[in-house]
Amino acid sequence: MTSVSQKEPVDQRNALIRSAFVAQGTSLHAWCLTAGINPHNARKAIIGKWTGPKASKLVAQIMTAAGVDE
Repeated sequence: MTSVSQKEPVDQRNALIRSAFVAQGTSLHAWCLTAGINPHNARKAIIGKWTGPKASKLVAQIMTAAGVDE
């Protein structure tokens, strides 16, 4: 598993999450559709445009699915 802190720059976190999904043979977008999550909301949560408890929980869920440690 790759490690990243949620306090690191959001661009780096976004790239790490996306690359982790690609390494699994899928994409963030495809995972979101499978999980019933709006991909646009996922991206907003990852890059910090959507904040709050639900966004934090979603980012944690995405990071876990991607295999990225928080």
